[in-house]
Amino acid sequence: MLNPKKNYSMRTESNSLYVQGNIYAFLGMIIWAMTYPLTDVLLGTWHPLTLAATRIFGAGFILFLVSVLVQSNYVGWKNWPFKKACVTAVVGLGLSTISMNFAFQYSNPINIAVIATTGPLVSAVMGMIRGEEQITIRLFFAIVMAIAGGILVSVSNLETELGFQGGEILMIIAVVLWVWFSRVSVTKLRVIPAFPRMALMSLIAGIVIFPFLILIELTGLTSIIPIWTGMELLLPVVLIFGVAFSMVFWMMSADRIGVTIAGMHGNAVPFYVVLIMIFFGGSVNSWQIIGAILVATGATLAQLNIGKLKDAVA
Repeated sequence: MLNPKKNYSMRTESNSLYVQGNIYAFLGMIIWAMTYPLTDVLLGTWHPLTLAATRIFGAGFILFLVSVLVQSNYVGWKNWPFKKACVTAVVGLGLSTISMNFAFQYSNPINIAVIATTGPLVSAVMGMIRGEEQITIRLFFAIVMAIAGGILVSVSNLETELGFQGGEILMIIAVVLWVWFSRVSVTKLRVIPAFPRMALMSLIAGIVIFPFLILIELTGLTSIIPIWTGMELLLPVVLIFGVAFSMVFWMMSADRIGVTIAGMHGNAVPFYVVLIMIFFGGSVNSWQIIGAILVATGATLAQLNIGKLKDAVA
């Protein structure tokens, strides 16, 4: 017979984890949205791969410095799966970043934003194939709402001609690799605390991109050396801090509520960008608000009676 007090304690602890997970997801996505305007400005003078390597490697370095300040982050470090972490970083984080940057070059913002909204669906399918997650009718509708909301916000916020341009395939690859990276990180690599986990993999992923930069520079295909003025020196630093903390908050969220549900929060990023741009003279329309509501409703719906899911945290 179950102990009522113990059962209540377990439910309370579980609810607390999901509250924490949603707060971390919100913080991560808000900070990530703040990096969009900075990225847009820097891409005017930076090569996409140079910026990608700088922001990932720089973020890893910042997270490493933060990690060393907390001694508990390195308890049992000798037993960490370093080999698995390195492979996951190279394939998942490194290659997904490269694919995404080239996707931006060979597609348009609308197609890229729409494809990015499929992250929760890709995660759910991966979980179902591996037997780690059960797609219920409720979860299915939650994913549909989150994707629909993300598409609505993205399309209503961008004015670009639609149509297949080739880069869409690269973006699909980027989404699949990122989702795989996230799921492996919260399962196989969960023994490593979030801060040193993301620090290690970001540093490795950044290092992996540098050979591509050297190759491009040596072949003379294009210049990868950034050009900036004195006023722009602070922008890469702010961007690196933003990427660092958005990624670690994302990972802390995925540890608690799972990649699929955390991914639904990501579909609200375009709406957060719109809200941020209001401070610079932008505006919000009704379709963007409806899209944001759909995303929030989908994320909430997916977590109702969460204990009945087979494994939502996979």
